[in-house]
Formats: sequence, C-alpha cells, structure tokens
Amino acid sequence: MKEYSWKYYADRSAMKLLQIVILILSSILTALCLLCYLRFELLVFLILMILFLSTGALLTLFFLPLYFKNLYYHITPEQIAIHNGIFFRREQSIRLQSVQFVQIITGYHDGISGLNFMILYVYGGSLLLSFMNRDDRRELTEFLERKGIFHAP
Repeated sequence: MKEYSWKYYADRSAMKLLQIVILILSSILTALCLLCYLRFELLVFLILMILFLSTGALLTLFFLPLYFKNLYYHITPEQIAIHNGIFFRREQSIRLQSVQFVQIITGYHDGISGLNFMILYVYGGSLLLSFMNRDDRRELTEFLERKGIFHAP
C-alpha cells in the first residue's frame, strides 16, 4: 500500500480575523491622534496619522495576504515541512521519527477563527504549525496518532 503526501494551507478565516483586528487597532491609534491634536504640532500630527493608516493598510492589503498565500505544510509519511516567506522563501522540515510529543493550541471558536496551532517538539527544538483549520488539524492529529505520536493533553 502506497502512502501519499498532503499539503495543508493556512486558514483564510484567520487572515480575515487578523485583518479586522489590525484595521481596528490602526483606527483606534488614528482616533487617539485626533483626540490629541491640540497637544501635537501639525507636522507631527500628520506624520502620525499617515504612519498609522499606511501601516494598517499595508499589513491588511499586502503583507497578510501574501504571507497566507505562501504558508503551507507538506506532510509525507517520513517528514513534515513548513514552506513560508514573503520576499524570501523558507523551508523548515523535521523527520517524524524525531517528534517526541505534540501540543495543540486552539483559539476561541476554532472552527470559525482558524486560530489553531500545533507545536511539534523534537529532539533539540520545536516546529510550529500555525493557522490550521479545524478539519486539517484533526486529520493531521489522527495521522500522527497512527504513526505513534500522541499529543499532550
């Protein structure tokens, strides 16, 4: 029986949640600048406003979509590899034989938010699988249990 390899991509609902949070935070910082307008000089006020708005816009419209597009996990019967990066591609892999145990971290409403993380502890380090959707996390957990790797409660 031939075993296959799988690719899991980052959950887009986590990206949307992060975009909303970043937009809210940049809006709050911009509103705080407006409230403190009388205490700042006009040039400092404009620089801070542009800085907060442009940072929020760049993160939500450019960096987060690129990051989530390029983040995926390649699982084979022998190893797990993470591929990510925006400007520079990076690959990090571990052999399944070296995994000691797995820790699973789920966010509030993990099916909706996509804030699921798995930390694979190996000899001398760890590997973080981030922003997995609920079904992928369950499927990967079952695969690891079939391989004899159990997660910490």
